[in-house]
Amino acid sequence: MVRPTRDTGALTDAERVLPTRLRGWSAVVLPPGRAMGPEQWAAHHTVVVRALLVLLAAVPVYALVRGHDLASAALHTAPPALLALAAWTPSLRRNTRAAAAALGLMTTAAVVVQLSDGATEAHFLFFALLPLAALYSARAPFLLAVAFVAVHHLVLGSLLPHRVFAHGSDALPMALLHAAFVLVESWACLVAWQHFDDRREHVEALVSERTAALSAQRDELARLAAVVQTTGDAVVTATPDGRVTTWNPGAERLYGWAAHEVLGRHASLLSAGQELPADLTTLPTGTMERRQRRRDGSEFDALVTLSVIRGDDGTPTGVAAITRDITGRKRDEAEARATASQLERQAGELARMALHDPLTGLANRTLMQDRLEHALADRRARRHAVLLLDLDDFKTVNDTAGHEAGDAVLVAVARRLESSVRPADTVARLGGDEFVVLMEDVEGRRDVVPVAERLITALRRPVEWGGERFTVGGSVGVTFTGATDRRGIDDLLRDADLAMYVAKAGGKDRVRVFERGMREEVAAQDELVRDLRAAVGTGELRVLYQPQVDLRSGAVTGVEALARWESGTRGLVEPAGFIPVAEATGLIGEIDDWVIGQACAQLRAWDDAGLPPLRVAVNVSPRRLATGDLAVSIAAATRDAGVDPARLEIEVPEAVAAGPDAAAGLREVRALGVHVAIDDFGTGASSLSRLQDLPLDRLKIDPSSVALLTAGAAAGSVADAVIALGNSLGLQVVAEGVEQPAQLAALRSLGCDAAQGHLFGSPVPAATVERLVRAGRPLPGAA
Repeated sequence: MVRPTRDTGALTDAERVLPTRLRGWSAVVLPPGRAMGPEQWAAHHTVVVRALLVLLAAVPVYALVRGHDLASAALHTAPPALLALAAWTPSLRRNTRAAAAALGLMTTAAVVVQLSDGATEAHFLFFALLPLAALYSARAPFLLAVAFVAVHHLVLGSLLPHRVFAHGSDALPMALLHAAFVLVESWACLVAWQHFDDRREHVEALVSERTAALSAQRDELARLAAVVQTTGDAVVTATPDGRVTTWNPGAERLYGWAAHEVLGRHASLLSAGQELPADLTTLPTGTMERRQRRRDGSEFDALVTLSVIRGDDGTPTGVAAITRDITGRKRDEAEARATASQLERQAGELARMALHDPLTGLANRTLMQDRLEHALADRRARRHAVLLLDLDDFKTVNDTAGHEAGDAVLVAVARRLESSVRPADTVARLGGDEFVVLMEDVEGRRDVVPVAERLITALRRPVEWGGERFTVGGSVGVTFTGATDRRGIDDLLRDADLAMYVAKAGGKDRVRVFERGMREEVAAQDELVRDLRAAVGTGELRVLYQPQVDLRSGAVTGVEALARWESGTRGLVEPAGFIPVAEATGLIGEIDDWVIGQACAQLRAWDDAGLPPLRVAVNVSPRRLATGDLAVSIAAATRDAGVDPARLEIEVPEAVAAGPDAAAGLREVRALGVHVAIDDFGTGASSLSRLQDLPLDRLKIDPSSVALLTAGAAAGSVADAVIALGNSLGLQVVAEGVEQPAQLAALRSLGCDAAQGHLFGSPVPAATVERLVRAGRPLPGAA
């Protein structure tokens, strides 16, 4: 068949105004298009214009629903209405009317997108209307429609992104995404257009051939019969009562029966599982899926197109069926559905991973910021609260028990936080041991503070893991949004963090609500940190020594070295005023090393002065023990001072000593000859088996346990238990905080080895210790 060529001299007006290069491009990419007859063009144009009129009726209604007034609704309807009028005007050329109709459709879609504030669903109107522009089978309307979509998304999407796209992304990525969809649909339209042209040419050629071949109908029927004989599908005809009358080679290949084996037999031998009626002409016509049976008895899925054969008078004379095996296609469709389902599940999992913390399953920073953004959008109507929670002393868990224990604590904390808030509240982990709770629609403190206190209470319960019990507290900072509040997400998190920082500085394990004056508090705290950092290097730190007395002889056998800060501007700063700051800022390691050096130098000075050998105890922070080089620093300090390391004792907190990673560091220190003591014993949760594995020399009873002692009620006390444990392990026991004679008497009755406290003397300078030792008599209260 020869395709009719298009008359190049019959270019439309719209095509004449296209640039030469664009016309050349379109000639390569687009189908050539063939001019329709007037009636056919009018029918297509009527469909398009009616669709446009329906949309025009819907636009003002949609505008009113979206909250616009009548004037605004009319204004939005005016542009597409003018184009619809031009498309309907009979006096205009039909190409001009087609172009106006195509632009009217696209303009209507653009108006709907603008009215919906760029909603994604509204963009589907472009894709629904674009095929209508291809109904004309002309290049100009189709190119105008595609160009309109491109200009609308790129230009208007850049100038007014939030009126075109409902996403927070830049216009260009969204325009490119929509461009991809438009290109795909344009390709589909082009294929349909090409198919329409081809089919129209085929029909026209067929009509021409039939008109010219009326006298040769027999030859035409022969050709049709040849088609039936050569097609790959099964073509079967049967009488109304079901007897097979024709059987083509395609049927032989599909069913396995030769023609002579099946002709005259009933068509029921082909059907599987479905009984045929007595009159086959009563079967529904059209294309349907049916189960069919082959000669070997196997069954398969088939697509059967059934039609009724009628005589010249319209009376049914039989049925014709075209059958195609679709088993492979259905299998492919099932595999495709399974693959799509798997991809959907994977996409859901990826989305979940992108928005949730992988360890705790809580919302992550990205999801929390999205929730905060939505909450801030309606803060004029509702009030919200942001709670920032930071765990207290969580680093000790990682340092002493390892990161697996730390992860277990974080997971347990996450579950407790979720169970302590309202169902509608969002709990997120920002990272490390920092969590955020977003409480939407709250009245004020009376709604939020009780929740924050529940969070802290939940954290106080110990977490059990690997036979250990870990207790971590938490500090919570709270900030509220307000109707006139202009703070953004980062500002809210910063102010909540500031309130949390103040809560930690105030003693931890508490709630603070953000106030503007907190910035001054934090500034003062920062100034304290700067002063302390300077004090380490300017000599403002000094060491006092508290005597330790042997309870059997009453003699001073050792001292505990205690750091004090003599600030030029702040005066004497007690340890409680700067040690927590040093711990938080990391200066504590430098202070610990300085105190060790001073203690060793003082031992050397006392030896040179002829004093009896004393032992000096120095507190070591958990942070300093975790660095792993404590033994190196002690070895250098004792070597520089020229003293025996056995004269030095380090005191470590019970919680640190109980950790699985502490033993190695303590063994390195003990290998130097340095003595090791557990400070404040009785306040932690160390196990007996762990104590037996540690290289210990002494246990120090916590002052709170000593304060409960009386002379007549010492048995059964915590101090009694610690002394008994020390004796069983072969360790000396030292009582701290002894202030009353009754406490001293109780300790002696329990068999305690040594004691220190204000009863024997407060921390004093080294010269005072020298005088006490030279006096050669028991201290007051020890005799």
